[in-house]
Amino acid sequence: MKEQNRQYILELFKIVSPTSILVVDKNGKVKRLHCPFRVLAIVDIPPDIATGNFYTVDFVKMTLELKEVFIIGGKGYFICYFRIM
Repeated sequence: MKEQNRQYILELFKIVSPTSILVVDKNGKVKRLHCPFRVLAIVDIPPDIATGNFYTVDFVKMTLELKEVFIIGGKGYFICYFRIM
């Protein structure tokens, strides 16, 4: 299964980039957001991430389990722990 996921990621990154993401704005329009961009932490991730603090996303990556992560300060964090600002 991981080889299939790896192939999916390779195909996906032909369309998207590790330096940008596609978001839907409040008007329902799809926009490309380029790194670096700011996010707000919505959970604590000791010792580096504190709820309510803002962080800068350097890259967007995907695990072999097809879970997206933000690279912040050289470390990967699942995107569900943040709100895009």
